[in-house]
Amino acid sequence: MSLNMFERRRWDFLTAMLLLFVSLCPLLTTCKPVPESLRKCATKALRGEDARQRIVTVQDDTYTDARLGEMIHDTLVIDLAHLNYVHVSDDHKTAKVGAGIRLGALYTALTGYDTTWVGGICPTVGLTGLLGAGGFNMQMRALGVSSDHVLSAQVVTADGETLLASPSSNPELFWAIRGGGGGTYGVITELELSLRELPRSAMVSISWNDTESRFATTKRFLEWAPRQPKEFTSQINVFKSTVQVVGWYLGGTRQDLQALVDDSGFLQIGQPESHVEGDCSTDNSRIFGVLTNDCLPDDEVDVSILNVIPEPFSQYENFTQFAFEENPVSTTIPTAEPWDRFRRLNKSFFVQKDNLVSDDTLREVLDRIAQLDEASEIWGEWHAWNLSATGDNAFAWREQAYAHLQFQAHGSDDPTTQAGYEKWFADLESYLRPTVGYVVVNCSLLFW
Repeated sequence: MSLNMFERRRWDFLTAMLLLFVSLCPLLTTCKPVPESLRKCATKALRGEDARQRIVTVQDDTYTDARLGEMIHDTLVIDLAHLNYVHVSDDHKTAKVGAGIRLGALYTALTGYDTTWVGGICPTVGLTGLLGAGGFNMQMRALGVSSDHVLSAQVVTADGETLLASPSSNPELFWAIRGGGGGTYGVITELELSLRELPRSAMVSISWNDTESRFATTKRFLEWAPRQPKEFTSQINVFKSTVQVVGWYLGGTRQDLQALVDDSGFLQIGQPESHVEGDCSTDNSRIFGVLTNDCLPDDEVDVSILNVIPEPFSQYENFTQFAFEENPVSTTIPTAEPWDRFRRLNKSFFVQKDNLVSDDTLREVLDRIAQLDEASEIWGEWHAWNLSATGDNAFAWREQAYAHLQFQAHGSDDPTTQAGYEKWFADLESYLRPTVGYVVVNCSLLFW
């Protein structure tokens, strides 16, 4: 992306933007210093007396920390995490928000207006990244993916133009930025979101602590969960030797959800520990199965996990941690504890409605999960899809997605162990991708 785009100093977002130079740096030990002329150019382009603090180059001891997760060579990385304001309309039906805000901070801000937004549950996820991938959330089977709940966006294109993207202004760009992939069409600086109150809900968490139950449980989940009422969105967490099902019945009662669970067949598999609760607030629902298995009185719900700062992660190894105005949205509740950083390996696959996973394939995948060691903390996070809501955006899987299979593991500092993990994921790709297949949309071949 050309630096001349930053010379247009009229943009308000320049007061919050952080630039990270990743220049000619294939390995940390061979990083070439950033020319002083480039540093001066960026400093001049940014607004504010603190512009120098917002530029991190290879000469800075915070460089490794600041660029984690963005190992892109010969490029300029733009960190918008501090572009995190929330301006709610007088009627509380819409909000204009800084595109760098994280979900936890967004929800924390909206709580003060007795409203919320249809988004994911992980508080450290960035809003724009979520929307670029479509927007998985635990209300999506009834309300659609998160990108369905965006009204407009401010986008800076590669030629330096600031455009309004909406159904009536640059509609093709508006279509593409919602579900068409992140970091592709421009730098999104602001989003206008459609807000709504979510009803009190019923929640379920069922756990099995034995390896023998994994196949029967995962098979039943894939058969059952995507076919339940659209108000019920659920996931199954598949670990090396244990399994957990978590579900959110939007607007449902405890009795409604207990009836679903009783009919599911889960309680007849092994020796499960089941928690079905009702009258859960939205904040309570977002932390259910993670911090609590109870629906608590509203004043007893610990929502501090949502009150994240712009850079909400822990220090990485012994590298100096970058920090810049790391202030939480709320000062009346505790700030979220830092989330641990780790070397993350990840793969995702969509199961399509006309190509369901066979028993043999499922057994093979579970056997592969069991092969990894405990240190990998291998986690299969599998979601029920089969969406009922319609929408017009670039997310390609809306019509065909039946389930989403995500695999995540912790990497290793040991080169041999790390190579083994990477081979495991490469082998999984070679095995499972041809099995679940690809999708063709508008003559474009896509895979996930």
